[in-house]
Amino acid sequence: MATESRVLDLPSMKALSHPLRSQLFNELAAHGPATATTLAEKVGESTGSTSYHLRQLEKHGFIEEAVGRGTGRERWWRRTPVAVHSGGTDGPQSPAGIAAARLLASGSNEFSEQVIREFIARDQETMSPGWRDASDLSVAILRLTPPEVRELMDGIHAHIDTFRQRHVLDDDSDPETERVFVRLAAVPIFDDERHDS
Repeated sequence: MATESRVLDLPSMKALSHPLRSQLFNELAAHGPATATTLAEKVGESTGSTSYHLRQLEKHGFIEEAVGRGTGRERWWRRTPVAVHSGGTDGPQSPAGIAAARLLASGSNEFSEQVIREFIARDQETMSPGWRDASDLSVAILRLTPPEVRELMDGIHAHIDTFRQRHVLDDDSDPETERVFVRLAAVPIFDDERHDS
């Protein structure tokens, strides 16, 4: 079963493009369920500010309460299990929509770069040999048409979905599993001599 995908409308893109909300969303995606207090400590904000922005993320369907965690005193939040994207030509095409999509892409890229920097900076000797050997940072440069890029990425996403079904993301009961960051990017390389048609 493929993961549900959601093309964001302009209000949702604006909500998620807020820097702190983007940071909270990414923290929940990367590290799993957390409380406003825990997240406030991680991002260096007050609990009140964090709580407000978490409620805004909930309002737009990006996060939800993690049922069965904690006590009634503090709510635990988790990212909703839905892939979100700005939609390309299917998303909002107004100047505001394009600007919001650009902010989302920038925030996503900053988060990706942070995860990769942390991995590179980590003392590799502290990693188990299995994780050290399995980890991969690689680049491929291909010459493709736009339909071929779509075919490539659709195939990769379908393959990822088969692995996503093997383990529940928020279930940490299997000591052999870890959250794994997978980064995919397929963008054209614009040469100075050529212009985008």
